[in-house]
Amino acid sequence: MSSPVHRRDAGWRLRAAILVVGDLLAAVLAYPAAFLLRSQVPLPLTRGYLPAVRFAEVQHHWLALLAAQLASLYFLGLYETQALTSPRRHLGNLVAAPALQTLILIAVYFFEEDLVFPRSIFVVFAVLNAGGLVGWRLACRRLMGRFPRRRVLVVGTNAAAAEVIDTIRAQEWLGMDIVGAVAGNGAGARAGAHTAADVPVLGGREDLPALCEQHAVDEVIIASDASWQDRLVDGLGRGAGGQARVYVVPSPYEILIGRRERLRLHDIPLIELPQPVTGGAGIVKRAFDIALAAVLLLPALPLLLVAAALVRITSPGPVLFRQVRVGKDGRPFTMLKLRTMEAEAERMTGPVLAAANDPRVTPLGRVLRATRLDELPQLWNVVRGDMSFVGPRPERPEFVPRFAREIDGYTERFTVRPGVTGYAQVSGEYHTSAATKLKYDLAYIYNRTLWLDLRILSETVKVMLTRRGV
Repeated sequence: MSSPVHRRDAGWRLRAAILVVGDLLAAVLAYPAAFLLRSQVPLPLTRGYLPAVRFAEVQHHWLALLAAQLASLYFLGLYETQALTSPRRHLGNLVAAPALQTLILIAVYFFEEDLVFPRSIFVVFAVLNAGGLVGWRLACRRLMGRFPRRRVLVVGTNAAAAEVIDTIRAQEWLGMDIVGAVAGNGAGARAGAHTAADVPVLGGREDLPALCEQHAVDEVIIASDASWQDRLVDGLGRGAGGQARVYVVPSPYEILIGRRERLRLHDIPLIELPQPVTGGAGIVKRAFDIALAAVLLLPALPLLLVAAALVRITSPGPVLFRQVRVGKDGRPFTMLKLRTMEAEAERMTGPVLAAANDPRVTPLGRVLRATRLDELPQLWNVVRGDMSFVGPRPERPEFVPRFAREIDGYTERFTVRPGVTGYAQVSGEYHTSAATKLKYDLAYIYNRTLWLDLRILSETVKVMLTRRGV
């Protein structure tokens, strides 16, 4: 028998599927309605009526229309939980999505040979589609209801546990309610104790099964303390140990969370620690970087020139910002960006990490950062081989020694080329800690594939359009 949690999640997925069908239906209805409206109603800035027979005379790209509808909604974040449960807060994106879709359709019809398509239809279709989407999403608010809430128990009273708790509290849309915390050191908790995040400690980890049943817990999040294995990560990847293959005799817990590929030492099971992807996969990744850079350079050039001119007009100082960063194998290189801060922003302070709402950022710089247009000059870094499109973001040499000293495994980032974007950038926020970003970076380094790169690039487009993470 399925659990209440599974039944609840299945019900949410069914409602989400109904929502998608309605989104597609909005486009299907708006398209012929645009032709009908043009043939029956005199519209401003148009010459006469459109002949009704025109609908049968042109070729209709229904597949492109439906695909563009879903893509525009997806990349503007309208299938994320916040938008599904609070559509009124996302009305701007609901109007922008049909406009983006219409631009895609115009491009499709533009490259169609010997096809004359009534241009006014695009405008009418965009307006009708936007109205249909807004009406449908507002009407579906009751259908979608609240995202299924889950009762969460956090194992750990350390800094990692506090970060988990703070994130859950700050992101109400996650639908998580914190029941309490469990001491991760194996000892029973002192009655009435609280974590650093002011969450009651309900007991020790030996009490976990009973606490899950007592408090009807849906999810358990384990925030482990650093272990001696974590502290060995850097050493195993450097020096004489860098060529050694490492195997673990797993515990039952490690078997559950480990990779499926296992080895045997006679009758003893072993799990091999993964190695960074190298060899032919690296050659394919480099070829992909060069090909994508070649494709993007031409359309990016006009945007780059306009943005550079605006930088020059709006604030004194150089247009390009050159900064030394640490690349693959720890080699320094000069990274290029459009300048988004005041000239000589660190003259008085020396090297400091940028922060959210940094006062040194110019008004135009905030826009450039939000849209990621300040990163366009890094296409040249990709062509040169300093960077890849996807990888860990390169850090400044002034901060690398500190992070390497404080964060176990930090130097593993330098086994691959740094990226214009990365798994940490599309998964985290601007203020996400360096230690947490490293976990995303390591997950990417040891599991990278061309498919994963494409997924991260598509998520980057969504981040750019929704201006998330800045």
